[in-house]
Amino acid sequence: MKNQEKKSPHWGILTELMFNSVKGEITEHAEYTVVQTPDSPDYYFGNLLLLERAPHNQDRPKLETDFGNLVGLPPLIKHRTFLWPVLEDSPVTLDAFIQAGYDFHESAVLIAQPADLIAPNQKNREITIRPYMHSADWSDWTAMKIAENAGHFPEREFLSHLSGLQAMYQKMIRDNQGNWWGAFVEDKQVANLGLFFTEESGRFQAIFTHPQYRNRGICRTLVHHVAEDAFRHAARLVMVADENHHAARLYESLGFQRQERMASLCWWPKADATE
Repeated sequence: MKNQEKKSPHWGILTELMFNSVKGEITEHAEYTVVQTPDSPDYYFGNLLLLERAPHNQDRPKLETDFGNLVGLPPLIKHRTFLWPVLEDSPVTLDAFIQAGYDFHESAVLIAQPADLIAPNQKNREITIRPYMHSADWSDWTAMKIAENAGHFPEREFLSHLSGLQAMYQKMIRDNQGNWWGAFVEDKQVANLGLFFTEESGRFQAIFTHPQYRNRGICRTLVHHVAEDAFRHAARLVMVADENHHAARLYESLGFQRQERMASLCWWPKADATE
């Protein structure tokens, strides 16, 4: 049974559910929080089971059965995703999932309040930063996402996922819940990120710099610029980054602090990735 005791918010999970609630459905089950996005069955993290804590090897058969019953089965839902907050007292034994082809991912949740923000040592003066204004901005966003995917996910499903994701972000922008920002060198989009809000918290999304423009301070400059603007009406800003990726250290250099962790297991039909 789900623990009914009131807990401190887990800002990584809380802000994640903000996106799920825009186009999807979030329902409480006796053992899980069930997230579904009927219009986007290929949105792996829009159709998932949110667990209270890390699963164990012996949980795999039950979790897969419950996922099918509560979230969906092929041919509509072709994947399985489980998400949970990482607790210090929760040892992880996931060999049975990994051997079955699941992708395990652990992320650091970094949080900053207005007084924490640190300006980059050297701002990039080459770029112009602005919110998305034109359909061409989103076309460039799509092209950059496709290049970044590079066959990792099945192409047909990935394009469907991107279309649904873009529609969700654009709806949130129309509803004044945030914006998508680009960094431009002349007319070329070289980096971008999203920042969206739930109550007094902001959550960054998908910070990306074009490979040819990395190591120029563009990402630091873009994040700091958008964070400064956001703190006019946000009590905290939340980042989620790969636990061991250099990006987490980059965000720490701007004053973001590792305060939480979250993890996921995701299985999808990888054999289709080359079609």
